[in-house]
Amino acid sequence: MSAFNVLNGAIYSRLVGGTALVALLADSTSVYYQQAPDDATLDYVVFSLQGGGDENLTPHRTKNLLVFVRGYSRTSGAKAGQIDAACDALLHGVELTVTGWQNFWLHREDDQALIETDQAGNKTHMAGGLYRCRIEKE
Repeated sequence: MSAFNVLNGAIYSRLVGGTALVALLADSTSVYYQQAPDDATLDYVVFSLQGGGDENLTPHRTKNLLVFVRGYSRTSGAKAGQIDAACDALLHGVELTVTGWQNFWLHREDDQALIETDQAGNKTHMAGGLYRCRIEKE
């Protein structure tokens, strides 16, 4: 199985397993990879791989990846920030269980926030961060 698939599964499991995070979302399944469905109900979380790859520094297979995790809310920037803080509490400095790989680094590196306005004038607030994830093949 690809490193991306097992890493995505590990991140998803960690996020949906966080009761404080899930309490802030529309429902317990409001965590999506890459993009929320068009009919998704706010508030939700989206995470996606932003870049990275093999390090090629040692004979061991290691990957150094950036994952963008962000919360979306129609309510306010503060609510998006609460969702982001709950994600951060679940991910920053934590060792994930990544099948077939050892996760030895998962730390937040960057903060991001924005407001998107749709054609009807509805505003959606986003707050999130980039997480550096380093894994080594077992």
